[in-house]
Amino acid sequence: DWLVPIGKARIARVGHHVTIVSFGIGMTYAMAAADKLAAEGIEAEVIDLRTIRPLDLPTVVRSVKKTNCAVVVDQSWSFGSPGSELASQVHRHCFDDLDNYVHRVHTADVPTPYATNLEQEYLPNARKIVEAVRSATYNL
Repeated sequence: DWLVPIGKARIARVGHHVTIVSFGIGMTYAMAAADKLAAEGIEAEVIDLRTIRPLDLPTVVRSVKKTNCAVVVDQSWSFGSPGSELASQVHRHCFDDLDNYVHRVHTADVPTPYATNLEQEYLPNARKIVEAVRSATYNL
């Protein structure tokens, strides 16, 4: 049997320009965005939190201190979400190391649409993450 270690994040992709942190389905979008960014010469370090309580903050902090830049991806509304708490913790522990504020990619703050095309735009996606990374890194 193989068990996911509780409270231990996984570095899914090593990079040097920006840290993208996510969990669950958000990892699908984060990895797709990292592939697109790599084609542009931006090396994204992608961290899969795996669990949000307990949160492996030391792994995230080490990565952000290395890249000096962070984007948090969370498929929930931004207000009171795990992603907003993570962004707050990164600001608290990495303030002097950050080159920009922690960018967040969340579900749009609107009622969930029924139409598939609108739902896809409502949810986080690779395009939105790439845009956030470009903003956070000043378009390296």
